[in-house]
Amino acid sequence: MEEKSRHEIIMRAKISYAEQKTNMSMRAWVDRELSEIGMPPMSDEECENYQLTSIPRIFQDV
Repeated sequence: MEEKSRHEIIMRAKISYAEQKTNMSMRAWVDRELSEIGMPPMSDEECENYQLTSIPRIFQDV
């Protein structure tokens, strides 16, 4: 079985985040997905590149 790339995992996590009704921040959601498969959490630079926010959804303007 082919191992998924970090990019693919991040993109899939962003999609699943949009579909969920969670108050977690997008960064926390993606970090959780990465940690479940043993990958390191997002760096600040990666978050900027992937446009991930660390503000919980409850405090974001929707």
